[in-house]
Amino acid sequence: MIGAGRITDLHYPAYVNFPDAELVTVCDADETVARRRHQEWGTKRWETDYKAVLADPDIDMVEINTPHHLHHPMVLEACKARKHIQLQKPMAHTIQECNEMVAAAKDAGVRLKVIENFIFYPPYRKAKRLLEEGAIGTLLSMRIRLGCAGLGGWWVPLTTWLWRLAETETGGGPVVFDDGYHKFSSAIFFGGAVDRVHAWIDRSLTAIDAPAVISWKHQSGVLGTLDATLQPNLQCTSNYYSSDERIELTGTKGVIWLNRCTGKLLDEPALELFSDGVKTSYEAIETDWEASFRDSTRDFIRSLIENRPASLTGEEASEVQRFCLGALESARRGQPVDLRGEG
Repeated sequence: MIGAGRITDLHYPAYVNFPDAELVTVCDADETVARRRHQEWGTKRWETDYKAVLADPDIDMVEINTPHHLHHPMVLEACKARKHIQLQKPMAHTIQECNEMVAAAKDAGVRLKVIENFIFYPPYRKAKRLLEEGAIGTLLSMRIRLGCAGLGGWWVPLTTWLWRLAETETGGGPVVFDDGYHKFSSAIFFGGAVDRVHAWIDRSLTAIDAPAVISWKHQSGVLGTLDATLQPNLQCTSNYYSSDERIELTGTKGVIWLNRCTGKLLDEPALELFSDGVKTSYEAIETDWEASFRDSTRDFIRSLIENRPASLTGEEASEVQRFCLGALESARRGQPVDLRGEG
């Protein structure tokens, strides 16, 4: 595991009592962090130099959980070292960087997967099955709501928040580019490929890319919107980040509501369905956000063993990145962006 910051508290559980893989080395540029994680997780080794990890012949796969601007160079080096790669989102700063990473993995004969955990969140998986079964008929539209609450979540080091505000290094702001990546991937998960996007992105506290309203059209004709805000005085109960996330999927004969994910603002079931005049609440579903990280990582490991694709592949993640960058470009231009025509 290369990079052992706060988010890896959610990555590590995937390896606990999991017979198909062992986490053997933890690496962080901060020696104090590397030593602490080594002790907490009981790894065999710890390192401060990621190149030492890549040079280890016993390691088959690496997780790269570093700041965004390091993803591209580290992935290229990991490919040269013939390591399979699980990469934190967002994938990269540009589509060119994404393409180079995908090509490097293909040339090296290794698998590159971006850890998009939201599409492994159990209520989202169940909602996807309901869609495929025709529970709400033909999907017509989706509405995604993101409220970044200032109160109620876990502690995150100040340094972690600060580097996310440096857009020259991160590639974009913390709401639309960073957290928004989850929302764009969820939109594709439910509605398929996207053709056009139109965005209005404002600023809060001069550095936060919100409030924002983003609309798009899928190739299938489905229409979608994302409403994102920073709400510094909002209390949102969460064991993790205090984010209020909700999705409404509207079809020709019904509606699916996903009422929470990372946090829990409303005291409602995580998943509800209205179809054929009947409302159904799905209570017996695992709703801990940690489960989405666990299932995403284990799916990748099993895909390596079974020699099959995993979600998100580098190619799939590139499409999510194109969607995200298209929204940013639309806000800059003040007009819609055709994603199929963008480089």
